[in-house]
Amino acid sequence: MKEIVPSFCASSSLLISLLLAFLCISPTQSRLVVKITDDVLNDICSRTEDPSSCLQALKSDPRTATTDFYGLAQVSINLANATVNETHTMIMSQLDQTMDPKLQDQYTQCLEFYDNAIGDIEYGSENWSSKDYLALDAASSACMTDIIDLQRRDN
Repeated sequence: MKEIVPSFCASSSLLISLLLAFLCISPTQSRLVVKITDDVLNDICSRTEDPSSCLQALKSDPRTATTDFYGLAQVSINLANATVNETHTMIMSQLDQTMDPKLQDQYTQCLEFYDNAIGDIEYGSENWSSKDYLALDAASSACMTDIIDLQRRDN
């Protein structure tokens, strides 16, 4: 599993960066309609675990160039959702390909963390839609905790 872990951790790091970016742009701020500039993106991403991945991910979405804080939060949620689901799919693929019982157990445990993270992001997205920003922050934090716990377990 050690050869697979770096790719999972890279995805996890991106996910954490996106969630931290989202927490930094909490819509409880009164500046929701401020357009996102490169300076704003740099400021937000500088607060994350991996600023360059955060910037790359946010800039990869064409909506980022024309959105405000509210829209950027939605972009972050969408990117986090895509990242966690892609990683979940990679883990499932590895689980399906291995016959080693020890690896199967490790992948199964890993899937549990990612199942929780997927649920947290879905819950967060629902709260975003209903404008319950405090619950969204809690869901984002729970998702980050799931991924951090997984990384700690693997190290």
